[in-house]
Amino acid sequence: MLGVNNGKNNDYLVLVKTASGKGGEFWSGFSKMSDEPIRGVVVESSWSLFGYWDFMILFKANSNDNALHFVGETLRTLGGVAETSTSPMTVLKEHNKH
Repeated sequence: MLGVNNGKNNDYLVLVKTASGKGGEFWSGFSKMSDEPIRGVVVESSWSLFGYWDFMILFKANSNDNALHFVGETLRTLGGVAETSTSPMTVLKEHNKH
């Protein structure tokens, strides 16, 4: 159920598309952000991508509401953001690292 804290943090992925030539503006703002930008959200990693999407951010949130607030009220307000796509993630299988 949306907004329910199930006692554990859930994994989320957000893809970020920046306006043409504005990737540096987004990164400048994002890199200054705390690893815990809002209560209930922890940013785990950020990635630069090639293709349609410019950045990928993996984070944990203790509720869907907090995940939506983080993306909508924090990430999307950074300079340069043109579009985002957010998805909760569910582990299907843990693979061994060799």
